[in-house]
Amino acid sequence: MLNQFRLIIAEKPSVAQNLAYCVGASERVQDGKNSYFQGNGYIVSNAVGHLFGLGMPEDYGWGKWELETLPVFPEKFRLFPLKGYSEQISLLGKLMKRDDITEIINACDAGREGELIFRYIYEYFKCKKPFKRLWISSLTEESIKNGMANLIDGAEKDNLYLAGQTRAQADFILGMSLSRLYSILNNDVHRVGRVKTPVLNIIASRDEGIESFVKRPYFKLLMDNGAECEKQFDTVLEAAAAQSELTDKTAVVTLAETKRKTENRPLIHSLTSLQREANDIYGITAADTLKAAQSLYEKKLVTYPRTDSNYLSDDMKTLIESTVKCLESYDSQRVGKLLSEGLNIDGRVIDNSRISDHHGIIPTVVIGKLSQSDLNANEQKIAQLIINRFLSVLDKPYIYDETKYEFTVDGVIFRMTVKKPVQLGWKAYKCGVRSAMVTT
Repeated sequence: MLNQFRLIIAEKPSVAQNLAYCVGASERVQDGKNSYFQGNGYIVSNAVGHLFGLGMPEDYGWGKWELETLPVFPEKFRLFPLKGYSEQISLLGKLMKRDDITEIINACDAGREGELIFRYIYEYFKCKKPFKRLWISSLTEESIKNGMANLIDGAEKDNLYLAGQTRAQADFILGMSLSRLYSILNNDVHRVGRVKTPVLNIIASRDEGIESFVKRPYFKLLMDNGAECEKQFDTVLEAAAAQSELTDKTAVVTLAETKRKTENRPLIHSLTSLQREANDIYGITAADTLKAAQSLYEKKLVTYPRTDSNYLSDDMKTLIESTVKCLESYDSQRVGKLLSEGLNIDGRVIDNSRISDHHGIIPTVVIGKLSQSDLNANEQKIAQLIINRFLSVLDKPYIYDETKYEFTVDGVIFRMTVKKPVQLGWKAYKCGVRSAMVTT
C-alpha cells in the first residue's frame, strides 16, 4: 500500500520552507533543478507568485490592431503559463497528479490574489482532488500550527476566488481594449491599466498645478516673544508702516487658555508608511526600501513586508513581549523602561478586522542577535525604522499642555501657541534613530 500524503502549496519558496518546518516535512527532495519538502505525511511545494495568466489578445484571435475589432472581449477566458516558470509549473503538475497525494492544501496568501494563484494552478491541471484552505495572516510557528489544526474547506473561499477572477478578466478587457484604442487613435504605443492610468493622472495633475502656481510674497509682524500678527501685508512698506504705528505700544493679554492634549502612538508600519518614512529620514527610494525590507524578511529578521496593514492579529499577542525582550541589544535602556512600565497592547496594535492578507511589519526575535556587519547600509536603516516604530507603538502616548495666547496691541491681534510636555511617551524616541543597529 502506498504512503499517503497531503500536498501543501505555498505562494512563494520562503513560505514553503517555513510551512515544511512546522509540519515536519524535513526531507528536501530534488526534482531536476527544483525541489520540494517531504515528511510526516506532507509534501510541501510552492508557486512563485502568479504562474498563470489570461494571455494576450493574440491568443484569442485578435491579431490585428483595428478599431473594428474592439473591444477585446473573449467569449471564454483560458489560462496560459507565464514565461520563466516552466520547471516549477511542471513540478506542481507532477505532484498534483501523483496517486499518493490524497488531498491538497491551499497555503497561498490569505487574500484575493493568493486565492487566485492557487485556483489557477488547480484549474490548469484540471485537478479534482479535494482541497482545504490554510487561512492565516502571520507566519509564526504558533500561527501556522494553529492554522493547520483548523483548516477550512476550500469551497468556503469560492467567492474570494470569483472576485479575483473577475478583477483579472476586467483588467484584461479594459486594459487590452483601451491600450489598443488609444494606440490606434494617437498612432503611438499606449499602455492603459487599472493602476497605472489613475496614478499617471495624479502625477500629471500635480505637475500642472506646480507649473501654474504663482508665488505671492507677503509680510507679517512678530512680537519679541514670537507672537504672530494675524494680518498679512502685501508689501514690505505696508508692514513697516504698521510696525511703526505699533512700536512702543502696550500689548494686552486678551486670552491665555491651556488645554491638556494627547497625541497617540503611530501605527505599526505598512509597506507604504515604511517607504514614506525611509524617504523622509534617509532619502531612500520606495524601490530600495522594498528591496531592503524584502532582504530582511528573507533573512528572517522582519515579517513579510508587502503588506498594506498597520495592525497585528490576535494570535501574535503572546509574541509581542518576547520580541521586545529580544531588542535589548538595540537599546537596553529603552526596552527596560518599556517593559517595566508595561506594554501598551490595545486596539491600536491588535485588530484582525484591519488585516487583509498580511499583518503590519515588525521585527522578529532573530533581529536582536544580529550584528550590524551582517547587513548593508540600507538594510541597517530600514531595520532601525521597523524596530523604532514597533517599540513606539507599544509605548505610552505623548501628553502635553497647549496654551493659546492672544495679545492685542492698539487693536491689532497677535497670536501664539506654546506646548509644554507632560509625558513624552513615544515622542522621546521619535527622532532617536541610532546609527548602528546593535553593538558588537
